[in-house]
This record gives sequence, C-alpha cells and structure tokens, in this order.
Amino acid sequence: MAVGRQDQSSTMLYTAIVFVGLFIIAAVVAVVFYIKAEDWRTQYMTSQQNFEQVASSSDVANISNLVGQKSDDSRVRQLLGYIDNFYTMQTGAMPSETTAEAKMLELQSKHKDVMSAAPKDFGVVMEANDVNGPGIFRIVELYNNKLALANKNIEQLNSQIATLNSDLDASKQGAADREQELLTQVGKLQEDANSVQRSYNQLRDLMSQKADEQMAALIAQREEAINERNKSRQELLEAMSKLTITQNRLEDALSRLDVLKPRPKQDVAAYKPDGSVISVDIQSNIVFIDIGADSKVYPGLTFAVYDRSAPIPTEGTSKGEIEIFDVAKNTATARITQQSKRNPVAEGDTIINLIWDSTATNTFVIAGEFDFNGNGTIDRDGAEKVQQLVENWGGKTEEAVTIDTDYVVLGTEPQILKKPTLSDIETDPLANDKYEASVKASERYQEVKTQAKDLYIPVFSLKRFLNFTGYESLAAKTK
Repeated sequence: MAVGRQDQSSTMLYTAIVFVGLFIIAAVVAVVFYIKAEDWRTQYMTSQQNFEQVASSSDVANISNLVGQKSDDSRVRQLLGYIDNFYTMQTGAMPSETTAEAKMLELQSKHKDVMSAAPKDFGVVMEANDVNGPGIFRIVELYNNKLALANKNIEQLNSQIATLNSDLDASKQGAADREQELLTQVGKLQEDANSVQRSYNQLRDLMSQKADEQMAALIAQREEAINERNKSRQELLEAMSKLTITQNRLEDALSRLDVLKPRPKQDVAAYKPDGSVISVDIQSNIVFIDIGADSKVYPGLTFAVYDRSAPIPTEGTSKGEIEIFDVAKNTATARITQQSKRNPVAEGDTIINLIWDSTATNTFVIAGEFDFNGNGTIDRDGAEKVQQLVENWGGKTEEAVTIDTDYVVLGTEPQILKKPTLSDIETDPLANDKYEASVKASERYQEVKTQAKDLYIPVFSLKRFLNFTGYESLAAKTK
C-alpha cells in the first residue's frame, strides 16, 4: 500500500472516531437536558399552581389597583399589614401573631358581643352579612360606656334635686312661719305704739293740770314706755335680719335648683285658654265662641285671640281682639275689634282674658304711673283706669302684695319731685304735700316690686296686661 493512501485512511479513521465521540457526547447532553427540562417544567407548573392560589393572573395584572403602591414588603406581607391595621382601628389593640382568618373570626366574635350588649332602645340593628356591621362596634361600645356614665350622672342629679326640693320646702315653710311671726310682732308693736301715744296724750293733759311731782312721775312712765318700744323695735330689727338671711338662703337654694331643674314660669296661669272660636262670619266681622252665660260671660267682655297652631307669645301679642255683645247659654257672639290682615281670626283659635275667670276671682295689685291710651303722656288717672278695668272684668284690687295676690301690674316708676324751698312753699302752699306724695308713691312702687319678687308673683307691664285682656285697641280710643 502506498504511504499516501495509508495516511488518508488514518485521517478518516480519526475523523470517524471523533465524530462518533462527539455524537455520543451530544446524545448524552441531550438526554441530560431533556431530563432537567422535565424537572424544570414540573417545578414551573407546581410554582404556577401555588402562585395562582395566592393571586390569579388578572389579580397580578391589577395588583397596584387592588393592594396599592408597592412598599418594601412583599404584596402578601403588605396585605397582612393592612389587616393588622384594620384590627387595631376596630379594637384599639394590637393583634396577636395568628392567621388573618383567626383575626377576622376574633373581630366577628367581638362584634356580636358588643351588639348583644347594646340596649334595645339604642337603635342598633345587627343584620346578617351587613358590610357596615364590623366597622361600627367600636363606636357602639364607646357610646355604651357614655350611656352608662350619663345614667349615673342622671341618678346623682335626681338625688341632688330631691335634696334641694326638700331644702326648698323647708325654707318656704320657715319663711312662712317667720312672716307670720313678724306680722304678729308688728301688730303687737303697733298696739304698744298706740298705748304709748295714749300715755303721751294723757301726760300732756296732766302736765297742764298736775303739780311738778306728778309731772315727773308721768315723764318717767313715758320714758319707760319709750324704752320698752325701742326694745321691741330692736327685737323686730333682729327678726327682720334673720328673715333676710332666710330669704338669701332661699334665693341661693332656688338658684341652684334652677341650674339642675328650671322652675315653671310664674305667669303660667296667664297662658291658660278661656275658650275658643267655633265659627267666623268674615263679611260681618262677627265670631262665635264656645262659652256663654253658664260660664259667667256677659256683654262688653273682651278677649285676646291667639293662633290655634302656635304657642302663645310671652308678651301676649295677639292676632286679634273681640268684644262680646250677645250671650246665650253655652255660646256667645262677639265683634272683631282688631285683627291681623295677614293672619285673621279663624275657627279653632284660642281666646284669653287675664282678668276674667269663670270659676275664681283674681286679685291684682297696681302700682306706678300709666299711659293708658298710649299717646305718650302719663295719664293722671291711669292707675284708676287699670283698676276700673280689673273690677269691670270680675277681678279685685288690693293695696299691698300678699301670698294671695295673683298678678301685679306695674307702670313706670313715679318720679320724686324736687324738695320745695321756703319760696316754693310761699308760691304754692301745696308744694310740700306734692313732694311727700311723690316720695310715698315711689316708696310704694319699690315695695310692691320687691314684694312681688320675694313672693314670686307674676308682674305685668301695662302693654302686656292689655294684650292678655284683649283691650289694647279699645284702650287706645279712650281719652
């Protein structure tokens, strides 16, 4: 064999051996890669299934919209953090290291406990699958605590009110007893004063007739009587001082009672309806009311008319006024003397007259100066006109305020005149009498005002008085 052919055969043999070796290596590598690929594919499918249990592909695509902005933690850890925050917001406490399911079950249990503890009148209704239910139990629990505290405070206040009422009753009784005692002492002092005056008169008569010795004895008797009167006056002043202290204590107790439980209005009787309008004749301005002769209604009686559907104003301003001119057994006919154009007298309206009462006689005390017809000038006989109106409508008047007084009517306070000089008296001999009369009128005004306040008697101004009697429009027509 030639050398060249031998070399060529060796090269081809080597090439074949290398090719076979590379083929074997490639086959082995392919088998190994296939096996590894199958393992990776299995791991991928398992991971995909596990991942889909955490979030679907659509959830992953919308993860930012569902969870929020990405934080340093994983999305699952971020959601668990939100659940923990929700738990803390609802309960006010940090959750324990448990599963999210356990935390939600605990919240549901607390929600049921709080709802079952809420009072039935609390207005909280727990319904199944209420999406708002778990978010309110903390507020309900807070208000339950506040309700318990409020009930405790109410019990304490009721106890304080009962104590103050007891103190008030005792103070009133003590004041009444003291007033009666002082009246008795005043009567006794008046008798003593009269006795002293009689003794003085006797002394004056005897002084012109008897000797110096008798005069000295009588003077001694007079001084003894004066000393006795001064002693009685001192006792009266001490009693008045004690009465003032009692009244101050009473005022203090009433002020404390007003803070806890306000007293009813003193003039509540003024708002009591006397009757009502049963029909109205618009063309003739005539109304018919549901009280008549059996209720002691008579022609000339006036009433203020108030809206049936509104509370009576404090100042007594009415929507109209009527005057009776015909009376039947149980009804009466009246003409409308004044009414509001926007709100005329209508069926069902209430009528009131402060003075008139079908079952009782109201007692009034009148003090001050009055402009009866409202022309801007004080009427010389204004007080007499008010008194006449009270007596015409079945009431009666007294000079002094007592516990039996029903109402006090106060005008403007009388002005005290300037004290006259000798020249003034020479010009007007009655100047001093007028001055003393003005002083007495002012003192009486203040006394009536103070007594009404001390005895809690309702006080009416002239305008309010006329409003509640339905006589304001007619009073303006008087001269």
